[in-house]
Amino acid sequence: MKQPLKQLILSSVLAASVAGFAAAQAPEGLPLDAAEGECFARVQTPERVEWVTERVIDTKATYEIRSVPAVYETVQEKHLIREGTTVYKSVPAVYKTVSDVIEIEPGLTKTVAKQVLVEPARVFEEEIPPEYEMIEVQKLVTPAREERVEVPATYKTVERRVAHGGTIAWVAVLCDANTGPETIADIQAALTAAGHPIAVDGKFGPKTYAAMAAYQRENELPVGVLTVSTAERLGVSPR
Repeated sequence: MKQPLKQLILSSVLAASVAGFAAAQAPEGLPLDAAEGECFARVQTPERVEWVTERVIDTKATYEIRSVPAVYETVQEKHLIREGTTVYKSVPAVYKTVSDVIEIEPGLTKTVAKQVLVEPARVFEEEIPPEYEMIEVQKLVTPAREERVEVPATYKTVERRVAHGGTIAWVAVLCDANTGPETIADIQAALTAAGHPIAVDGKFGPKTYAAMAAYQRENELPVGVLTVSTAERLGVSPR
């Protein structure tokens, strides 16, 4: 009962009849070191789509020039009102009145009042100091200036759809050259254990094919060909 295996899964299968192919004979992408008895088929890897969350730039980092105004403070400051100078002052003489007895004629006297000098007139210097007052003034603390201010980038979280697979390539498969009833029976038992119950008879019929294709779709494996990767995922050694 090998004919169903060949009919159902070995379309476009190439078996290696010798240990390796000549470079001129091997189809593009086929391993050149394939061993005798190995089989390969061109299959399409199923496309797998997933949503990934990533952090992307919302606005780029930049800078701006800002004007910083001058800073002043109010302080008390001494302000000159009048400068200092020197003046000259006169002090008049000082007199006082005293009584004096004078003789008018012999034997006859008279008492009279007269002014006598007590302190002579004089001139003296007087220093007049400068005169100040305290006033409030605005004093510059820091001058006005311009400064460069860095504006950091902003980020946002977005979801992006990412597709994987969907490529066509040569992959190792099971074929009449490397697979017997025992291997098929092991695969049938593994498919049954994986939730796809079928008869374990070592014959690769339509029901086995349908169970294999369903399992491959569930596990995002190439569908329609009994690949070595499918057997290994089921826990069955292809050898």
